[in-house]
Amino acid sequence: MLPAERRERILRILRQGRYAAVGDIAAVAGASDATVRRDLAQMEDEGLLRRVRGGAELMEGAARSMGAIELPLEYRKGVMLDAKRRIAAAAAALCKDGETVIIDGGSTTFQMTDFLASSKLTAITNSFAIAESLVHRSLCTVILNGGIVYPESQLILDPFAQEMFSNYTASKAFMGVFGVDETGATNTESLLITTERAMIGRAKELVILADSSKFNRRGSLFLCGFEKIGAIITDGGIPDAYCGLLETRGIRLIVV
Repeated sequence: MLPAERRERILRILRQGRYAAVGDIAAVAGASDATVRRDLAQMEDEGLLRRVRGGAELMEGAARSMGAIELPLEYRKGVMLDAKRRIAAAAAALCKDGETVIIDGGSTTFQMTDFLASSKLTAITNSFAIAESLVHRSLCTVILNGGIVYPESQLILDPFAQEMFSNYTASKAFMGVFGVDETGATNTESLLITTERAMIGRAKELVILADSSKFNRRGSLFLCGFEKIGAIITDGGIPDAYCGLLETRGIRLIVV
């Protein structure tokens, strides 16, 4: 397990119970006690948790931010990175110069910025991490929506997102999700869902970027059904059952 994956798992353990012992964390994370202690020390320096005798507890501020918008982007970037980069490269290859595209904030969509360096797009995004990367490293015109800033996820979200996005049209919307199951795509936070639905409504085609770990996984909130999805880009670990399901629903499946 990569360090970023292990630390993400530590945060999920603490999110469930606010406190966990080193031995329990080590058992779930598949790491030694010494490795877990090093992780806890680094994560304490980053303000994510507080070490206490025999274990760690989640910081109150981290608990609020995680409840709002999943886990910090910097942690999620490193999870299944190779697959995410292959998926992102395939997504970027669907873009043509002169197009207007929507890029939802997320750890996989962020990787698209590396592959759009020579592109001349108009990119609309709710992620200041994606916006900053495109501004400094590409030829794209970047439009960033306003709203509430979430530093850990590097998203900008607004309950009135529908009004902002109603001013634009796009050929494609690229979006990550918490999970894909037999009902469609799901996510975990109401304000994010509001923004993403506004994005979907302004794009001709929705392209979901989802590594294979996202399949047969359901978030607490329904984002959209398969009828809204034009294509899904994933890696070779996608369960066979979902290949058949997506084919029957008329969704273009791109496996990288």
